[in-house]
Amino acid sequence: SKPYPFYLAYQLDDGPDGIGPPCDWLAERKWDGIRGQLVRRGGEHFVWSRGEELMTDRFPELAATRDFIPDGTVIDGELLAWGDDAPLPFNALQKRIGRKTVPKKLLAEAPVRLMAYDLLERDGADIRALPFDDRRAALAQVIADLPEGLPLRLSPEVAAQDIEALKAERARSRDLGAEGLMLKRRSAPYLAGRKKGDWWKWKVDPLTIDAVMIYA
Repeated sequence: SKPYPFYLAYQLDDGPDGIGPPCDWLAERKWDGIRGQLVRRGGEHFVWSRGEELMTDRFPELAATRDFIPDGTVIDGELLAWGDDAPLPFNALQKRIGRKTVPKKLLAEAPVRLMAYDLLERDGADIRALPFDDRRAALAQVIADLPEGLPLRLSPEVAAQDIEALKAERARSRDLGAEGLMLKRRSAPYLAGRKKGDWWKWKVDPLTIDAVMIYA
């Protein structure tokens, strides 16, 4: 049931101008949820957090994937509370943290979706050494075969022809319920831990205000 070590991104503080041509990179939204891996082995499914905490019981919606995702599959993604057509605020998801069981009321108010980023295991084989483009294509095929109602979606690619288009897409992040953009080198393997060079998180600037607080 064990997950793979998670690959973590560094913050891109100075923008993407210095990392090379946009065609070498895939951009996607940086979603504000709980990073997790869905592990499908031995006829069972397991959900693990980035801190390698087993969270299967807190996300019972994902049990439905057992009937459609083949054994020997591991998917890396982001667990999000999802509304009609957009993610709900993180605090809607946070209500599940620390619970051993999730009441029906909470399941109805904040249903969960796994926004899939990467495929780490296919047919029982570790494919982390493959280029990201190849892993994502295999992931897209797994998800394309799933019924429409399953709480599992491929994280959409953000198409951008140049740096200015990327900047414009990043500026839309808050309106879409995202924290910014992820930039992933198309040729990169899936590594372990926080490594610099192939994965970058380009978050929107924090909202700030100059004020004097007189009471709290």
